Amino acid sequence: MKRVFEGPAKTSGKKQVTIEGPMAGNRWTWVVESGLYSMGLESAIHFHDCPEPMSRISNRMHNLLKKFGLPGTFVDWETMSNHRLWDMVKKNKTPLVISLQGLIDHKTVENIRELNPIIRIIYWWGPPVRREDQIDRIKEVDELVDVVALSFEKNVELLRSRGAKNVVHLPFAACPYHHKLKVKVTSGTRRKYGREVMLIAPFGEYEEELVRRVSETLGQKVDVWGAGWSDSQWVRHNGLIFPPRNLEAYASSSIVINPHGRDFAEHDGLNPAFFEIPAAGGFQITEEQSVLKKQPFHSYVVTFRDPRELAEKVRYYLHDHGARESMRSRLQAQVLEKETYGQRFYDLFKYMDNSG
Repeated sequence: MKRVFEGPAKTSGKKQVTIEGPMAGNRWTWVVESGLYSMGLESAIHFHDCPEPMSRISNRMHNLLKKFGLPGTFVDWETMSNHRLWDMVKKNKTPLVISLQGLIDHKTVENIRELNPIIRIIYWWGPPVRREDQIDRIKEVDELVDVVALSFEKNVELLRSRGAKNVVHLPFAACPYHHKLKVKVTSGTRRKYGREVMLIAPFGEYEEELVRRVSETLGQKVDVWGAGWSDSQWVRHNGLIFPPRNLEAYASSSIVINPHGRDFAEHDGLNPAFFEIPAAGGFQITEEQSVLKKQPFHSYVVTFRDPRELAEKVRYYLHDHGARESMRSRLQAQVLEKETYGQRFYDLFKYMDNSG
């Protein structure tokens, strides 16, 4: 694949892709747009989670009327969103639609294919598939689109066992434009965001267990950003942190604990932070997974199998700057060169071409 600058799409050329994505979601839509742009593809974007003010009013009135058993005279947001997606495809005449866990439905797909019978539609489901209603939604979409991409490998196996025919594994990745810091980490940045050991995650019993074990082993509190936490004998709660400040925290901290959740082994996949941390210049410790062992960069990743092993490895790498720096720099180089969204879509498009 020819590597070109990976950055935001310009507006001077013809659009080749319509993206239906979230405005929230850790910049998911933006990094996908940048990955496509690195391939020379410009995108038109429709946000499916961000109704305009009049749309919000219409949606609330529709739901209120339904609540009292009255006929809905207002259009709900899902219908309005799908209509705007169709209108965007019609306006830009794009040959490709990528829906990032969007609201696309059977009627919308039919209408889009009437505009262009050979248009390709990709639906990407990002998080682990944990509930039956999620399985039902993916199976529904599987019958409508060309490819359903799932970010966790065992979810692909699960959906195939349930009859889905078009599911493929599409891991998350790094975006050099959005995830690599554009300025050097300063002393001021380190004072504000740098920590010896830190974690960015909402509160959970599993995460609390990891933090407690590390804190007891080190004899100091672990710094945590995220909802639901409070200061305790193990935790120093720093509040909430959002992109791009999380990247500064990754880059200026000694060790980032990156947990995938207590049920990570049931899904077997790498979360977005796994790629964002090294891309920003951070050093992470994360769970061992079978999917990780298959990766060419596995030897550059420090992993743990239980809270006790995590605590021991945090203590070791906290005091061995040389070993930490060697692992960090090697993984950063690998991620920014070969584990990008541009490369992910290049591989996906190649698979689709070979599959007919």
